[in-house]
Amino acid sequence: MKKQYIGVFDSGLGGLTTVKQIIEKLPQENIVFLADTKHIPYGSKTREQIISYTLENIDILKRYDLKALVIACNTSDSNASDTARKVHDLKIFGVIAPAARKAVKTSENKKIGLLATTSTIASGRYEKQIHDLDEKAEVFPMACPDLVPMIEEGAFISDKKAMKEKLHEYIDPLIDKHVDTLILGCTHYDILAELISEIFPDLRLVSSSRCVIDDLKAFLEDDDVQSVEKTGERIYLASKDAESYDKVASLLIPDIRFQSI
Repeated sequence: MKKQYIGVFDSGLGGLTTVKQIIEKLPQENIVFLADTKHIPYGSKTREQIISYTLENIDILKRYDLKALVIACNTSDSNASDTARKVHDLKIFGVIAPAARKAVKTSENKKIGLLATTSTIASGRYEKQIHDLDEKAEVFPMACPDLVPMIEEGAFISDKKAMKEKLHEYIDPLIDKHVDTLILGCTHYDILAELISEIFPDLRLVSSSRCVIDDLKAFLEDDDVQSVEKTGERIYLASKDAESYDKVASLLIPDIRFQSI
């Protein structure tokens, strides 16, 4: 049988949180991951740029025999997933819809906080998804332009004090709104989940990088396209600075090695 892959891409480290979930829950699957380090961060880019990067990333990943693709980037999902589905004849999963469903199920008081990039929030995609599910739910968005650069630099390990101060800056105003559930609306932010829970133990966290796995698993089973291998192959690609990316990435996936595209 010809080897098939699940393709995953993000602008950087964040997508590895999704890859970790696939490895944990679907260890037999072959994965090819692309970090578009050449264009990071996506959150401050125009919609046209994000669409262009997204289509380019998919073209690169389609060099492999893909049976499914996960857009492990909320910014790409919110701005470019509709276009990607029109252009590519491929099963494409986004991270926003499953996270929105989870948040609506999780919140008791219907007050949902959203941490995301400026571009994701500007798209209004989360609010629409949530209000389609529950028109009474309130969504309180907070753009977090500093988080992705800090995470990419490894501040979640090297400078936790600064990281905590930044989290207080972004989340305290949401606490004042009495949110009981917080969507980590960027796959990078899942890296901070434990730290956020330490600071705000009463918040119910919904990770966009984790929720998509159930949809992916259901597709593989329903279409009978699960891998029959015992352990899948992992390929990690970067569009820029592949070798220098290994050090920080290995904090998430030990002994990871990136290749240049």
